[in-house]
Amino acid sequence: MNKKIFLLVILLSASTGNLIFSQQKIRPGNVPEPFFWIKSKANGDAYYWESLTKKEARIPANTQKGGAFNFNPSIAFDKAKDSLILPLGTDTKRRQTVFMVYKVKDSLKEQLLWTINDAKKTVSVATNKRLADLNKYNYQSYSEKVKPQKANIHFFQQNITDSVAKPSSLTIGLKSKFEKLPPEEFNGNISEILVYNRVLSGVETQKVASYLAVKYGISLSQFEIKNYLNSLGQTIWDIEKHKGFESSITGIGRDDVSGLLQVKSSNMVDEGLLTLELKSKTNKIPDNYFVFWSDNGKKLLVKKQEQGEPAGVDRQWQLDFAGTSDLSLDWTFDPKFIKGTLPKDSYYWLLADYSGKGTFDENNSEYIKLGLTSSKEKLNLKDFNWDKQLSGTTKFTLKVAPQMFSRVWITPANCNVNASGELNYSIEGGEAPFTVTVKKQGSDTVLKQWSQTAKSSTSVSLSSGNYDYIVRDSKGNLYSETVFVADKEGTFPDLKPEYQLANGNAVILDASLGLPEGNYEYEWYYEGNFLDNNPKILVDQPGNYELRLSSDQKCKTSSKIAVKTDGKENPEATVLILYPNPTVDGHFTIAMQFAHKTNATITVYAPTGTLLQQKQFTQIENYIYDDVIKAASGMYLVTVNSDFGTKTFKVIVK
Repeated sequence: MNKKIFLLVILLSASTGNLIFSQQKIRPGNVPEPFFWIKSKANGDAYYWESLTKKEARIPANTQKGGAFNFNPSIAFDKAKDSLILPLGTDTKRRQTVFMVYKVKDSLKEQLLWTINDAKKTVSVATNKRLADLNKYNYQSYSEKVKPQKANIHFFQQNITDSVAKPSSLTIGLKSKFEKLPPEEFNGNISEILVYNRVLSGVETQKVASYLAVKYGISLSQFEIKNYLNSLGQTIWDIEKHKGFESSITGIGRDDVSGLLQVKSSNMVDEGLLTLELKSKTNKIPDNYFVFWSDNGKKLLVKKQEQGEPAGVDRQWQLDFAGTSDLSLDWTFDPKFIKGTLPKDSYYWLLADYSGKGTFDENNSEYIKLGLTSSKEKLNLKDFNWDKQLSGTTKFTLKVAPQMFSRVWITPANCNVNASGELNYSIEGGEAPFTVTVKKQGSDTVLKQWSQTAKSSTSVSLSSGNYDYIVRDSKGNLYSETVFVADKEGTFPDLKPEYQLANGNAVILDASLGLPEGNYEYEWYYEGNFLDNNPKILVDQPGNYELRLSSDQKCKTSSKIAVKTDGKENPEATVLILYPNPTVDGHFTIAMQFAHKTNATITVYAPTGTLLQQKQFTQIENYIYDDVIKAASGMYLVTVNSDFGTKTFKVIVK
């Protein structure tokens, strides 16, 4: 009887200094002993295969076409001349561990990675989508949570005992001469191949995978291998210390035993989005020194954020960097990945929390002005001090704001106690002196106004309610924001602080349930934008919701509600998002995503029900629509009608 262990996983997803590795034997992760170790090498514009083991393999000796794969050489595989055949020997026991780093041109097409063949038959097949055991005609698709990526680390293990010893070989990228298989031949780049003639242990596998992941900018986050290990077996990135920041893990650093010196990297999921380069003034990066960064996996859509902060993206990054007088980082960000409508004459701002806690409070964080949003140039920070509080960890995100703005935080008031709350603020950018004005929302009556030269935080005593906060600098730059001061005590709804959308289905939030008898006013907000003034709302989008509740006693309370998703999608789900709301000048945007192509109609109504404007679309699936309500300030109804039903937004024009 054949005994068989068959394991499979696919691990998804620089210029180097003149540093000299130690003289000890180099092998990835210090794991003995690669049966085959084949890498792409470059000499000028010429690329060629290099074998780093004595075991003879059939690899092309001629030069190839190639390019860069995370700042490392990578050969463009040519099925006409790249016959990569690795003999596995003759034995009744077939024990192999295979790693292969590749990047396909089209991740949606099924392509052959390798076949294992004996003298007369193809035994096993791996593609970029599944594994096939042709002895038993068993097929294993890769896990559904493994999304197709162009750049991958393929990992395969087998331990098979046959009744008769047969010679076998591993053929890379080509169709079998024994079987007619449906996948196409490999079309893309191959950077590195490692084959062991035994089954590696879990720690050994982790060390080799970590070496490849750091080198090629491929994250191990969504697979069995979570932590990153160096060649000593020490944990250099621990998932337990990065809760919520487990996406697009990327590293740079040095490990001499592995032959690893990766000083510049960008994650292959969004290649070129964020690039960091490690620099040494003395050209002496220490052995086993690493820098890692990862993100929370959220979108790069610019939208309104928490009260008191400018618009920005939901994505945040965590950077682990222990700065020294010798080592520094160059940071580069490509804004072409940013989505959404960006205000005219606005800038990208980096908001960094040097405590590493991610609270971004005024005592531990800093705004750094980057480039204009109208420019296509990449954003750069050279030799920036990321470790100002010596915490070794910094969290950061991107904001969009004018050249002068103000960050605001609120101290809640006591119900019916005059001026018991506080509006606290600090001014970013601009030139002193600054004129600060506070009005009741929607009123021209000035409650308070004064001039100051300092940008440091101060406070204004206010009662609960909505206020317009306005700052003007000496150059005439103007910044305004509407803020809400809540009461500490009062009536709160019987709602949980967190809900989950299961299988893509919506939930209903009813703020009136459990409230004492009385008359209440309701205001729902989604991601800082006004949503509705009914007690009950249908929630079909994850994100941050807020309910502002006013009672008969005029106590005004605020309840924050986080809505998350289980990650499962309803194939018939429709995503419709309108922003900004309120809108200062009537301009608004609707992001539409339907399950399949549909006709749609967007209609704008006045509060009286009068039709103001209408726009029809034919067979759209994903669409971003910009429009403007050219009418007086007030509340308007914007409806989106499609085959999937009708959704109505209440839009406030200020």
